Amino acid sequence: MALEPIIRTEAEELVKEQMAAYDPSHDWLHVDRVRRQALKIAKEEISQSKAVDLELVELAALFHDIGDAKFHKEGQPTGREIVMNFLSKHGYKRADEVAKIVENVSFRKELAGIKNAWAESCIELHIVQDADKLDAIGAFGILRCAAYSGYKNRPLYDPAEKAQLNMTYEQYQAQTKANTGCAISHFHEKLFRLKDMMKTSTAIKMAQKRHDLMVSFVQQIEEEYSMDE
Repeated sequence: MALEPIIRTEAEELVKEQMAAYDPSHDWLHVDRVRRQALKIAKEEISQSKAVDLELVELAALFHDIGDAKFHKEGQPTGREIVMNFLSKHGYKRADEVAKIVENVSFRKELAGIKNAWAESCIELHIVQDADKLDAIGAFGILRCAAYSGYKNRPLYDPAEKAQLNMTYEQYQAQTKANTGCAISHFHEKLFRLKDMMKTSTAIKMAQKRHDLMVSFVQQIEEEYSMDE
């Protein structure tokens, strides 16, 4: 089922307003790329005889960064509250399903290792997660990592930083809260892991090329720093 134009238009306006307070790595253009990528994955999965609800995919992709924990401030409404209020206002009967997907999209949720039957089986969740991860790697991933590092005033490259490979959820939370690490260490801590976390067959095929680009980029950074070119 396709999304009603009036809901799409007003949802886009809401998201643009919300994302205006975020940095360029989490702006409206990021959301729109994730939305378009999610719909592309969904249509490919449908062509492989998978049952996918395009309406759920598009709404969840549009709202996936609403109330992002990295930017949420005490006293502000949560992402779930914003999504539920908006969709309830439009009489959308599946608002809770959209909010549930949005609540479970993030890397943090996956790293926490919380398993349940719904999260394991919801293809719409998997599609939005994969689309979001694809935008975190490759060329846009490199740009977004630099942009967010600038926003957090983190160095781009610090040879003293030792990347923590295979971080636990608690370590990742602690580092995020402490605002430590440099842009390049973030590739080792998170971005290089995303290729193997893709869930749909479509995204799995797409991820390798983007992953390889990041590997080459980090190698070039290290060569330039060490003067070994």
